Amino acid sequence: MINGMEKEQFRLYRMALLPASGFQSAQYRKIEIYATSFINLVDKDVRAKFNDTSHIKEMFENIYWNKGATELETGKKTLTLKQFEKKYTNEFIALAESCVNNNLWKKYKSLSAQDQHNPKLIEALKQLDLNVNVFWPLVHYKSAVRYLQAGDTDIPATGGTNWQKYLPPRFQKRIFYPELWTAEEKENWGKGWVEKEVLGKK
Repeated sequence: MINGMEKEQFRLYRMALLPASGFQSAQYRKIEIYATSFINLVDKDVRAKFNDTSHIKEMFENIYWNKGATELETGKKTLTLKQFEKKYTNEFIALAESCVNNNLWKKYKSLSAQDQHNPKLIEALKQLDLNVNVFWPLVHYKSAVRYLQAGDTDIPATGGTNWQKYLPPRFQKRIFYPELWTAEEKENWGKGWVEKEVLGKK
């Protein structure tokens, strides 16, 4: 996607997707719910108001992806987000409630201290965290920068969404397993990848 098309080819192709958005993947949202404690999916700006025992429904009202499918010009929810919520909200909440003690992180924490300190297991969890919350959003972001930036203005995503603020990990600070990372790593979440892959720094 990043290198396979000319800008005009990509823009012609994407017209066939309107008004849909890559945001609309219930399967992807379910993977996130299975992967981590639900509080880690709460928008970072209000996350401190909650804890791991907070009610799922209340946290769900502040889920991070609510900011991702908003109209660039008005900041309001897109029609596709409203339809997505109408179809899947109850299903997501029920799944999250069933995963309170049955998500990947809780399974890890149920292991013996020796098993929790297994370097290969820790590395696998950290790699999953990076793949989902840094590498995938930034590959998406890199393609958006290539194809949707146009001089001083940006072309909205296919759903009309605010991709500039939604995709970069440093804005979201979405981390599945914060206990496995240092304070410095969390503070600079995704920064090194952006500098290298998007800005071309060495």
